[in-house]
Amino acid sequence: MAWSSGINPASALLGPSSLLGLDYNGKVPTVMNYSFGVQHKLPYKFVLDTAYVGSQSRHLLDKLNLNAIPYGTTFLPQNQDPTKVAANPTALLGSNAYDRDFLRPYPGYGDISIHREGSSSNFNSMQVSLNRQFSRGFAFGLAYTWAHALGVTTADGDFVRVDNLTRFANYGPLGIDRRHTLAVNYIYELPSVFKSHAIAHSMFDGWQLSGLYRAQTGSPFGVGFSIPGVSNQNLTGSYTEGARIHLTGNPLNGTSDSPYNRINPNAFAPPGPGDIGIGAPVNYLTGPGINNFDLSLQKSFSVKERYAVQLRADAFNVFNHTQFSDYNTTINYKSLTDHSITNLYLNPDGSINNKNGFGTVSGARDPRIMQLMVRLRF
Repeated sequence: MAWSSGINPASALLGPSSLLGLDYNGKVPTVMNYSFGVQHKLPYKFVLDTAYVGSQSRHLLDKLNLNAIPYGTTFLPQNQDPTKVAANPTALLGSNAYDRDFLRPYPGYGDISIHREGSSSNFNSMQVSLNRQFSRGFAFGLAYTWAHALGVTTADGDFVRVDNLTRFANYGPLGIDRRHTLAVNYIYELPSVFKSHAIAHSMFDGWQLSGLYRAQTGSPFGVGFSIPGVSNQNLTGSYTEGARIHLTGNPLNGTSDSPYNRINPNAFAPPGPGDIGIGAPVNYLTGPGINNFDLSLQKSFSVKERYAVQLRADAFNVFNHTQFSDYNTTINYKSLTDHSITNLYLNPDGSINNKNGFGTVSGARDPRIMQLMVRLRF
């Protein structure tokens, strides 16, 4: 047969294509915000503001795969490929199933992803601020927020589950959740000491010190796993739906401030055949937070009536405090039947096995950064 369409046979599709659509019955995404606050004037020009701020978000964007392969499909006897069984009769359960596109609910297509408005989230917070406007050479501001952001969606919208346990399995802290946030800022004009000495007064008086202190808890995360030679089809019985590691204990039990001992590996167990991804909640751990001091020192020098030179020195993370940013959160198990962990930091005899092993620190935020600025105003 001759090709008359102008399509190169070598580049023709070898498998079904995927589809992406919109749910015409979807509702308009809605956010309801509400707040209640009380302000009170305190002595020494301080003002205290305490407020509750919350929101409810409904009909948020997510995606549903209408052509996902149901749990347990690759385990069924009628779904086994005879050629695979003959070639490898001792393979793991699920390994000899027909290829994924032969097991789709709607044959002839790959993923059929529908954008819909089916997710929700909520936010609740207590916000406290204490402020003093600049007066007599001093200004001060403090802001503290306790907040909790929960939901079943993320910024880009995840695929939701193929069963009816979407909320049970996926409801938890969102990626934007930061439980505690504290910010303190201040401006202080250093007192003049050399008022009677013109040159010394010009050089050493009139300096302004300002700073910012930030403390914030880290972002939420979960623990993943890896088993060599094992994939979703061997655990969930589905090519498209993933398994989840099982949380069996306290993941912080026995941990320390050491960069090599931040997560307890004994609190987890690998999933087995028949898993449907509910062995652990989502985002149940909190990553390293921020604890940072920034300082700035500046002064303006008058050269003539129309000219002035501003000298400013800034130091970010002025105390050069080490601040970790992430952990290694994937456990590597030896096999499906041998649950030995192969990527621990230490061997059983106490020697180092993997300095980048599970539960170790994998990144750090910026060290001290300093900058000097000279500005001419005219």
